[in-house]
Parts: sequence; C-alpha cells; structure tokens
Amino acid sequence: MEGRTKGKLLFILERLKKTDEQHPVNTNELISYLNEKGITAERKSVARDIAALRDAGYSIILCDEFKRGYYMTDQLFEDYELKIIADAVSGAKFITYEDSSSIVDKLCELASPTGEEIIKNHTFIDEKIKSKNKKVRYNIDKVITAIKNGKRITFQYFEFAPDGKMQLKRDGHVYEISPYYLCWDNDSYFLIGNSKSHDHLIHFHVEMMTNVEIIKTPIRPRNEIEELRGSFSIGDYLRRSVNMYGGESVKLVLECNEKIAKDVRNEFGEEIRTVPIGENRFRTEVYAAEGEGLLRWIMQFSAEDIKVVSPENIRKKIKNRAKELFDIYE
Repeated sequence: MEGRTKGKLLFILERLKKTDEQHPVNTNELISYLNEKGITAERKSVARDIAALRDAGYSIILCDEFKRGYYMTDQLFEDYELKIIADAVSGAKFITYEDSSSIVDKLCELASPTGEEIIKNHTFIDEKIKSKNKKVRYNIDKVITAIKNGKRITFQYFEFAPDGKMQLKRDGHVYEISPYYLCWDNDSYFLIGNSKSHDHLIHFHVEMMTNVEIIKTPIRPRNEIEELRGSFSIGDYLRRSVNMYGGESVKLVLECNEKIAKDVRNEFGEEIRTVPIGENRFRTEVYAAEGEGLLRWIMQFSAEDIKVVSPENIRKKIKNRAKELFDIYE
C-alpha cells in the first residue's frame, strides 16, 4: 500500500511538471492520468496528495477559476533557458543529427506545454552541417568518465590527407593522455590533457579521436604539468592557443582598425587594453600561441585592418606567406 501511495504521488508530480498558468490540469484529468498508470484514485485522495506535495515545498497553484485545476510554478528550467540549450545543441556541428534530435526531444520533456511547442516548432536542425561520426558521443562519455575517475586514456587520432580523406595520424600511433579538461570552443569539443612524453598541455579534437579506451594508469599529478602549476585559467589557455593550434606563447603588438575590434576581443578576451593611435585605429598587446592558427587568424583580415608591429619573426612569417600567395596568383 505504501509503495502504491508513493507511486501515486510521483505520477501526480510528473503530470504537474507539464503544466503552467495557461495549461493547468484539473482533478478529473489527474484521476484519468492515474488510471492510465494503473492506479485508482478519488477526488479527495488527489486533493490530499496535492496538499502533501505543497507541504514538501512544491509551488502548486489553484487557478482562480478553480474548476480549471492546478499548475506548478517551480520547474527546474525556465522555457527560455531550455530554448537556448536547444539552439546550442541544434547548431553544434560535432553532434550528429540523430543525437541532436534526441537531446532536443528530452529538453521538450522539461518544458511547459507552451515551451514545448515553441522548442519543437522553432528549433531548426540543419542535417547538412552535422557530423556523421556517431562515435563522438562515446568519445565524450569516455573522456568525462576518465576525468571523473582520474584515469588516463589511449586512442588513435585522425587527420586529413592531402586528397581530403581521413587517415590515422603517425601511422596509427596510440596516444596515452592524462585528461584534465573537456571544452567546447570554436564549435568543436577539445580534450585538453598531457601526453606521457611531455611536461606541458596538449589538445585534441574529440571528433577526430578513435578507439578511445580508459586504462588503469592514474593521470599525472597536475603539479607536474608546466601550465597547471600555480594559477591556471582555461579561458586564457583557449585564447592563447588560437584556433587550438599548438606553439609557444608569444606577446603580440597589434595595430588594428576599429571595425575589427569585436573580432580581436572575441579572440583574445574582453579585458584586453587598447590605446587609440589615430582616427579609427588602436594598438593592443595580446598573448597567443605562435603557430599555424595564429597566422591563419591574422591573414583572414586585410593589411588595412590589422598590422603586426612585433615580434619580428611573426612579421617575417606573414610576409613570406603573403609572398607565396602573390607568386601563386601573379
């Protein structure tokens, strides 16, 4: 009898979670819902159950027109919060179309009736941009499990061959990594960890990992990793490793047009300091990883938009890259 009473309360709570002020549920509808679950109930017992839920702290309101019934006001998520999450999931390229649809459906179950309708009818998932790699979900799950349990992982890593096809990097080399962070940046998921052959952090695209396994070896202590000694900011690491390419951190002095100020702040952080140096131009000092990603980021802008003042070796690399382009198109 006690088990049936607990089950009855849970079913009533489950049904009330799908209500709001515009979509209340009355006692007769609750009785019908319980009948569908194989539980017989009377009006008085349902009223007692709602009173018990209120005593337990749930905000259950009786409509002014009491025949309309009850609704709940303390859902876990607001509808706008669920819509934001649904849009993020639908736009994430590393998640497959099927996984995106499944997650959005689950978010709908947490929404009010109005919110559910909005999410279903106004969340567009573009199958053309979605990853076809169905193993990404398992990679993410294994990385999370390894981080939680403090264990290392092994995997092989794909790269693109010159013909555009995927091939295993370093002839199928098996990486052994101590995982510390799993981060979403630039529309990709990245594993940030340490290779047993180095004393610094390294990063990998999760969707490019394959044959991921958790091994029994504990992760390296964080104090053995160069970047993790003392204070460490994952945000700084992501910004300095521009586009997640490796390289030593270097200080850049840039002269920029005001029209790309937002791009500069998006890449290096809102807190960077800028100094006006003329009409519609400013100078700033930032830190970034000296690698391919930095060169690609700078060269996406025109010479009028951005100029590297220092260091000289970066200026020379950009000059050589520009000359190569000139020779190709001359």
